[in-house]
Amino acid sequence: MVGMGLVAAAAVLLAMAASVGNLMVCQARARSAADLTALSSAAVLWHTQGDACAAAGTIADRHGGRLASCRVDGEDVVVTVAIPTRVPFAGEVSERAAAGPVECE
Repeated sequence: MVGMGLVAAAAVLLAMAASVGNLMVCQARARSAADLTALSSAAVLWHTQGDACAAAGTIADRHGGRLASCRVDGEDVVVTVAIPTRVPFAGEVSERAAAGPVECE
């Protein structure tokens, strides 16, 4: 009986550790995808005067994410990218990023 309890407790702890690890990896992927999406869509806006949010959707999709929101504010592009997880209680994680010109002194 005690042995079965210890095995069950170990299994629960391992499942929790795997879930937390997956969430951390997905959060890092979401942060990277959001940064890259914001920078790339800002480049589209600055260099081609194209639709930055359309480009952001394509870029986020190619990095395994979903463009949750996109906003062009003057010369800045602000995006939120969501990445799916493999954790049942947290279907996706999202990160926000912005890119725009900075004045040099």
